[in-house]
Order: sequence, then C-alpha cells, then structure tokens
Amino acid sequence: MSKLKEYLNIPLPVQPYLLRYFNQQDPIIIFDIGACEGEDSIRYATLFPNAKIYSFEPLPTNFAKASANIKSFEIKSVQLHNLALSDNNGKADFYTSSGHPESLENNDEWNYGNKSSSLLQPGKVKEVFKWLEFKEITQVETMRLDTFCEQHSITSIDYIHMDVQGAELLVLKGAGDILNKVNSIWLEVEKIELYKNQPLKDEVNSFLVSNGFVAVFENLDHAAGDMFFVRKEMVTEQQLSVEPGKNSSVNIDWRKKFKSLLGMNMNNAQLSYSQSGEDVIINYIFQCIGISQPSYIDIGAHHPFRLSNTALFYAKGSRGINIEPDPVLFKEFVKHRKEDVNLNIGVGGKADELDFFRMSTPTMNTFSKKEAEDLVQRFNFRIEQVKKIKVMTIDEIIKQNHKGVFPDLLTLDVEGLDEAILHSIDFSKSIPAVICVETISFETDGTGIKNQQIIQFLESKGYMVYADTYINTIFVKRDLWIKKK
Repeated sequence: MSKLKEYLNIPLPVQPYLLRYFNQQDPIIIFDIGACEGEDSIRYATLFPNAKIYSFEPLPTNFAKASANIKSFEIKSVQLHNLALSDNNGKADFYTSSGHPESLENNDEWNYGNKSSSLLQPGKVKEVFKWLEFKEITQVETMRLDTFCEQHSITSIDYIHMDVQGAELLVLKGAGDILNKVNSIWLEVEKIELYKNQPLKDEVNSFLVSNGFVAVFENLDHAAGDMFFVRKEMVTEQQLSVEPGKNSSVNIDWRKKFKSLLGMNMNNAQLSYSQSGEDVIINYIFQCIGISQPSYIDIGAHHPFRLSNTALFYAKGSRGINIEPDPVLFKEFVKHRKEDVNLNIGVGGKADELDFFRMSTPTMNTFSKKEAEDLVQRFNFRIEQVKKIKVMTIDEIIKQNHKGVFPDLLTLDVEGLDEAILHSIDFSKSIPAVICVETISFETDGTGIKNQQIIQFLESKGYMVYADTYINTIFVKRDLWIKKK
C-alpha cells in the first residue's frame, strides 16, 4: 500500500468529536485551511460525502499536487484555492519548507518537508526538527476569510480545519463577523515559538473563548498539539472531554460519563478515550483484520478510562488484563473495570520486587531510577514516594491470567522501560496482533525524539507501522494486514 493511501486509511483524529455534532450525511460546509497536498480534504470528503469543502493552499507546488490528488481520487466536493487566508487582502512572503528525516526519503507521492511552510518566519522549528530547511521565500496571495466568504456568498461555516504553522490568529482575526457563524474549529497550537512572534496556545485559546467557543479536546506535549473548539451553545457538559487538571477549567464527572457510555450502542459510537485517538485507529485495524472483540493487555494502564487505549474496547464488550503498579491509581480499576483482570504489579524481565517511583505527575510514574532522576533534573518533577512493588514477567502474567495465549492487543506505556519489556516477549510463541507503544521522549526545549530502536525491533519481528500519533506508534502484524487487505 502506498504511503498516501496508508495515510488516507487512518481515521481523522478529530473524527470521533466531529461525529458528536454532525451526521455523516449532513450537507455541512468545511474549510480546510493549509491543505498542503489535499490529504485531509480527501479524508473529510470521504467522511462527509455530502459536504462542500473549501480548501486553501498558497504554495504553488503543493497546490498542483493537491489538485492532482483530488482528481486522482475523483473527489467532486472539494473546491481548491491557491491562496493563504490571513488578516489582510494582498501579497505576503511565504517561508517555504523542505527537507526530510535522515532515515526517510521524499518521493513523487509523499513529501516530508513541504508541510511546515508559513507566513511567519521560522523560529525554533528548525531546532525541534533539525532536518527541516527553509531555503526559499515565495510571494503568495493573501485574503481575509470574511472577504472570501462574501465573494462566495457563504454565510456560515460548520467546521474549520486549520494547519497554518503559527499563523492561526492571523486567520481568525481575518474572519471578522463571520467568526460568529463558525460552529467548530480544529487547529494546531504551540507552547514554544516554532515561528517568530507567533501566538502561543494560551493566546489562541483566550481569543476563541472570548469569541464564544469552548475547548472540548486538547492534546499537547511539551511543544505543540491540537485543540478542538465548539461554539459554546452547541456543547453539553457531558460532551466536554478535556482532561481535568490539564490546561482545563472544566470540571467533568468522568465516572458518570463512562457509565453512560457503557449504556450506548458502541457499534455506532465514535468516541475516543486515548491521548491522541489511538483507540479509534486500533479499532479500525481490528475491524479490517476481522477481530470484532479483541482481548487486551494494558501495561502501565494509568486510569480505567482517562488517557486509556482499552476503555473503548471494554465498553464494547471486550475484556482483558490491566496492569497498574501505582496503588492509588489501581483502586480506580477495581471500581470501574470489574470484569477485567486487574493487577497491582509491574512487568519486568524476571519475578522480583523493585523500587517504584511515584512522581508528582502520575503519568510519569516509573520503575526506572534513571528515568525518575532525569524527570526531576530536567523537567522539575518531584519524586513523591519510592515503594517496593511486585514485578512479574509478561509470559507468567499471560500464563496465569490468559491461559498462556497472548491477548490480541498489547498497549504499553511504562516511562523508560518499554523497550526492555518488548525484548522480554518470546515472539516465537503466540503474540499480539496489534501493539501500541510510546515511542517519543522529550528534551527540555520540547524537542521530541523518536525511539527508532523500538520501531526497528518490532519490524524485525514481523510487524509494520500502521500509524504514528507523535506520542505513540501503532503496529500491526504484517501478515495479518496483508492477508485481510
């Protein structure tokens, strides 16, 4: 399967949230601002076959490729425009990106370097992505969003997807009064100045809140991430899904929300409880390979439904094993995942009792002393407690709790020990069909570094990378995928 087709097969991260507010057959109006090569416009056209999609790409080479891709996939609902939306009508310098990671090459179908061009001058983006280059400045046409809408007799917009590399507020301010007629917005925000003088996350959030929007989803790492905003009057409290205590003033009763979810028809629901929609992607993989109710083992499970890769499957009737060494967090599994096997232990290369470091932020808990000390020194976390916790091998856990047969899904997030646990698996025996593992670590400046050793190791064991959500990589057994596709 080609890289483009592989990308188009991945569900949109915003998909479960969009389907809360719009039916797939609705004739909605979508703006794809910063369309690059038209990949997301094609995905939106597939998801909403009756939508009218206005796509904007200022870079001539990208515009030509987007036109070709849209034509190739016979998409009739996308209207593509070769201009940059901004806060004025005229011309502007456009800083053109290029390059590719050392291990990957650009080709005629997929370009890694053309997705970071901006109206703003590059800043720390060249430090975070060292392979990126900005060799050219191109003059492009700019237009205000309200001007465009007036010229095309558009009086309201249902959904805006914005990927404009730091120029978000330029686009939003150029919307004028039409912003009051926009129902929802998905956009990328940053915590550091990837582009010079760009508005950061808090400024973008404040602007949208002051204009009647509320954030119902956010996923940010140390440097950047995505947020989904919906007009306030469209939202009920049960639909707000920003993690409590994490850049959010919203107080959500997660237990009530999860219990209500259990009563829904989950065959039709498109909700996500993962950090970046991993469960929706994994669910799609299992549908493709013909596993309707996958079993699972969740190592470093953290919480029964918040930031969980297995809660969606539990709600659909699947059952599995949750491993959470933190005694405080473990109590939540006993309460809310009663039909699963819940183990208050750790996973290691041999049976033992090891020091478990409970950190000031529970998502950072670890058995690795080096990882704990690194978090303290580099990121100002605190070690709240060091406690001896029982550790078992993964083979012994599966032997005792799953009749020796590896569950269909392995999800792994153990802060520094993921690679060691993967190496402890006997891949000559039964193995999972799908693996989701954290493959990113961060520098103090927010730079994300991928663990290529994990990726190469699993590829050597017969897996292929199906998707990468920046934080996590999702693998599927190559033979299963090829056979079913």
